[in-house]
Amino acid sequence: MQDDRQENASAAATDAKAQAAAERAQKYRERFRRAQAIAAQAARSRAAGGQPSEAEAARLIAEFHARGGRVTVCPPAEEPPPDQPRPQRGRR
Repeated sequence: MQDDRQENASAAATDAKAQAAAERAQKYRERFRRAQAIAAQAARSRAAGGQPSEAEAARLIAEFHARGGRVTVCPPAEEPPPDQPRPQRGRR
């Protein structure tokens, strides 16, 4: 009886580890795919001549808005009062 429970617990732990490894591998594949897409986009941009002209930028923005895109603005980060020290961030 006890051996069955230990085997079941061991099998469940192994399944959980396998599931976690599969999820981790999927996340790495997705990160790699995104990195490839970004690199390809940067290469296309360089091949196209860099920054768009004013007319091309206006056209691109108009197309973005025509497809339902909208501009969002993030509020500025709140600064602590000057007499209080800033919170320290962890070093890399």
